[in-house]
Amino acid sequence: MKKGILFYFVTVLLISSLAVLQQSCQKSDVNQDEILYMTASLSRLEIKHDLYYRIHYDERSIELDFSQHLDTVTVAGNITLTDNTGDLSTRYDVGVSGRKVLITLHSDFQLRGGWKYLLTITTGLKSSSGLSLERNKTFELRTLARHFYDVDGPDMPGKNGDDHSHRNTIACISDIHMGDERAVSNNYCWFGDNAEALEHFLDYVIDSNHVKELVILGDMFDEWLVPYTISPIDPQVGINNTKEYFQAVAGSETNNKIFDKLKAIAQHDSIDLIYVPGNHDMLIEKEMIEEIIPKIIWKGDVSGLGKYEPVDGFIMEHGHRYDFFNCPQPLVNSGHMLPPGYFVSRLYAQGMMDHGGNPYKGAATASGSFEFLAAWDVAYLYTIAHWLMPFPNANHNNILMGGIDGYGDPFSFNGARDMYAANIEDLWEETQTGNQVPVNTECCFHAIWNGHSDLFGAAKTEYLEQPPAPKTYKIVAFGHTHQPLLDVYPA
Repeated sequence: MKKGILFYFVTVLLISSLAVLQQSCQKSDVNQDEILYMTASLSRLEIKHDLYYRIHYDERSIELDFSQHLDTVTVAGNITLTDNTGDLSTRYDVGVSGRKVLITLHSDFQLRGGWKYLLTITTGLKSSSGLSLERNKTFELRTLARHFYDVDGPDMPGKNGDDHSHRNTIACISDIHMGDERAVSNNYCWFGDNAEALEHFLDYVIDSNHVKELVILGDMFDEWLVPYTISPIDPQVGINNTKEYFQAVAGSETNNKIFDKLKAIAQHDSIDLIYVPGNHDMLIEKEMIEEIIPKIIWKGDVSGLGKYEPVDGFIMEHGHRYDFFNCPQPLVNSGHMLPPGYFVSRLYAQGMMDHGGNPYKGAATASGSFEFLAAWDVAYLYTIAHWLMPFPNANHNNILMGGIDGYGDPFSFNGARDMYAANIEDLWEETQTGNQVPVNTECCFHAIWNGHSDLFGAAKTEYLEQPPAPKTYKIVAFGHTHQPLLDVYPA
């Protein structure tokens, strides 16, 4: 076990060191020779990926800095701001003071949210000593996206040619993680305090004239976050199978108002409600969710997985397809698909409910797949340390299953670990093929890392880079990580 933990943390340290080294190398780049040529910069704005500058859509001016004092006579026509509609020169004024140029937007013009602008400086611009830029230079500016609720604001329609008179937006939510009534009453549910906020959001989807599709990217239901001492399927509480578990989630007092609103959205003539399964609800099936929410549009493909392509070049899925620890594993134990992450989630839920613990006294080790064992040890030990909970008897069959995924008998944590360790790495290539992964990951560590990172690497490999991606996409949307992130791949 100690070797496994050491391997994991040494690898993380190595990756972090390489990232720091790469950044330090990038910072060593030198500017153009200022003796022969004049240079220009946007010192007030943040550059991203050495590709574009980020600017807020509420900004009323753009400031340029030059290495030389400018000849004001040469400014006109040599500094221009454009977007995909063309020249915007009638929408701003240009002022010059020494080495600075200030582009001030007119009062009736505002930058669009989530938009790209090009600021071009030509060699016709001269310094007071006669220097010019070495070549024409274009800065790419990208505005932050507007807050969702602000898009239909009273000051927006028509100001920049925007049309909000019809529904044209795709909204996406994921990882709500709703539990049944037991989860709420026993404090092992991730969802509850934010129920009112979600209700308000769904009201907006219904009442505004903006949203045409609401896409749920998985894990709205949570069948994993159940303490190992509680059976997820229990006839004594009226839950006899997985279908009834999901029905119990939808019918709980905390969730039923939300599901009423989801039903209204699915029935709406102008809104489509889309569902893509996640890992915590990978056992849900098309017929189950259609019975809970009539007219919902199911976008599953392989069992436990799904994806949705609303327009060409835009792909959406939960993201666990590329996560070694949490993707469907139907080959490890024939007739079953739950992955090792399920059992760690059961331990985590126990910690949530009990929220107590004793110091670790020792644990058994096992032989098997080295990289899997390292990941299991880290997840297992982290969960116990996080909650300061006592170590369960790892050899005792104390994980109650109740028939979930066809498992009727209880598991021990060591038994679950050893079941996967026996062949999970050997079957990884075949597992990816069965799960319809576009580009298989040869190294298990990379797939394990997808469960701990922001999935940006998976998005690049599977969809953005060609090759290896079989088809190139412009936009990739994942859930799964619980970390809000908007990033741009510099192509």
